[in-house]
Amino acid sequence: MEFRVNHAPVFSTLEFSLAQHEYVVAQPNSMLTMSAGISISAHVGRLDSDDETESSSESSNEQPSSAAETPSARRRPRNSWFGGIKSMLGGESFFTAEFRAKSDEQTVVLAPESYGDIVVLSLDAESGYYLTRGSYLANIGTTHVRIKYGGLKGLMSKKGLFLMHATGRGHVFCQAFGAIEHRQLAVNETLYVDNRFMVAFSDTVTYKLVKASESLKDSLMSGEGLINRYTGPGDVYFQTRGKPTGGILTALIDAAF
Repeated sequence: MEFRVNHAPVFSTLEFSLAQHEYVVAQPNSMLTMSAGISISAHVGRLDSDDETESSSESSNEQPSSAAETPSARRRPRNSWFGGIKSMLGGESFFTAEFRAKSDEQTVVLAPESYGDIVVLSLDAESGYYLTRGSYLANIGTTHVRIKYGGLKGLMSKKGLFLMHATGRGHVFCQAFGAIEHRQLAVNETLYVDNRFMVAFSDTVTYKLVKASESLKDSLMSGEGLINRYTGPGDVYFQTRGKPTGGILTALIDAAF
């Protein structure tokens, strides 16, 4: 499988070239175009939300896979209504879409709903990422994308009660609003990021919700309120624009948190 990000960084699209039986798992309503040899199926919740199943098509950014996946080698997901509910609480869709090639030389092009760049996260056995609310676009390879309980800390940091945790081998693609900034944090190196702008960060990075200033008055009156402090080692990806707020009440909540 091959993939390519086109039209970056503002009107980015994500193009896949698939051999027979290879497939892409994606956010519903993200397909821009596809060739005639692609079949679409829908699943409730994440494709492997709680049952250890995998989306198992081998992938590479430059080279096509050496062998097509056979039907007997595929592990099919089990629909999970609870997984769908958790996905919604995590800021994602109740359903997951699967685009599978019925023959060789098929293409699928995905278009994010945001006007911005696409982040390509490479996963291996020793690396994983947390995805923030609404940032998930697609995944390929033997990847596990699960919904994990984030607790009150996740809710107060505007990541929601549930976070998406991506592990395995392959690639996960995130949609962003604006351009993408990438920082690689050394051990004990810290970075403060406004909660609205974070897209994804390594699971080796720890984060803590803190006041933007020592003074609560200065934190609130500056419009920053509470922000996240990220501590390395690991990578953090954040966007250069925050999505527009949904009204006065949302703006007041954003100012406080």
